[in-house]
Amino acid sequence: MPMHALKHPSHHRSWVEIDLGAIRYNMRRFHELVGPDVQIMPSVKANAYGHGAAVVAPVFVQEGAERLLVATLQEAQQIRDIGARLHLIGAPLPEEIPAAVEMGLCLSIHEPDIARLISLEAVHQNRVAVVHLKIDTGMGRLGVLPEEVAEVAAFLHGLPGIELEGVFMHFADASDEAYSLLQLQRFKQAISILEEEGIHVPVRHASSSASAVLYPESHFDIIRPGAGLYGYQSPGWLRQRFPLRPVMSWKCIVVQVKDYPEGSHLGYNRTFTTRRPTKVAVLPVGYADGYVREFSNRAQVLIRGRRAPIVGMISMDYAMADVTEFDDVTIGSEVTLLGKDGNDEITAEELSEHAGTIPYVVTTCIGHRIGRSVIDSDPDQPSSESPTTRR
Repeated sequence: MPMHALKHPSHHRSWVEIDLGAIRYNMRRFHELVGPDVQIMPSVKANAYGHGAAVVAPVFVQEGAERLLVATLQEAQQIRDIGARLHLIGAPLPEEIPAAVEMGLCLSIHEPDIARLISLEAVHQNRVAVVHLKIDTGMGRLGVLPEEVAEVAAFLHGLPGIELEGVFMHFADASDEAYSLLQLQRFKQAISILEEEGIHVPVRHASSSASAVLYPESHFDIIRPGAGLYGYQSPGWLRQRFPLRPVMSWKCIVVQVKDYPEGSHLGYNRTFTTRRPTKVAVLPVGYADGYVREFSNRAQVLIRGRRAPIVGMISMDYAMADVTEFDDVTIGSEVTLLGKDGNDEITAEELSEHAGTIPYVVTTCIGHRIGRSVIDSDPDQPSSESPTTRR
């Protein structure tokens, strides 16, 4: 079989394409949703859910984001000159506080002791550290309980070098309406208690992507969309209610095509045995790249707009696809692992179902050895109907 010239970004064997036009489209949809009086604070944590924070953060700022959300100091340092206020939504570690205060990060307070350290460092640097207090309304994990809010807020007001600008909460399950509304009620009650105590906190935020769509009363002053800005919906039925454009495509090339007789075993642990003469395309992508073992014998890929099933166990570096029905697959043929090809599409939702997870786990797990390229589609061009996805 002849070796064809490999034409793909940076000559990587596997690569993702990030569509900045889709980012712009999704931002504009959220602006339409919340109106001009509510800020959008995009989440760019976890390298922008695997999309590349340095690539997408400037686009968010261009589309009106005055604040960006990160989870760690290191994430903030990577985009420190972006031109927007950076919120460290996670728990700041004591050793991170000097640099975080020096950078002017907005810091989250989850318990009083960390506030003391922030205050001491702010005074030492002759600065004022802006903080937001996390209220645990039923998510668990980080935050102070609603009945503790007034005491903790009063404590923060008494600390030098601290400005309590905001309070916030985190939904546990936006698709559970009853529980989400209960969380909102607790949040509003906590805010009322603060007002009764004479503590005015000007900024309030609660919503992620899904809750912003489902509960308009949760918009408050800021929403914090994450997955939605990258085009992924959880729960999946939100896609029909609030359509968005997926930002990422993931592709690779074929590195070998082989013919096997009936009864051949393919891959580790012999999890697939051919039932007919079978032509197999070997793909240079595996679980080290984020194409996880759970996709084995379940996922499909697109080649020239047609589906080919993954066969055999996915290994660290390789996967295999059954291309018996294809006449034109050769070394160098392009394969779509995630995204559109022709009239069909492999969605992150589809892949996440194979793995028993959620769509943005798929994108955040894509490995560092994957090549990257950027395209910029027209965000104002009417989006075509998404193709029906087969599973």
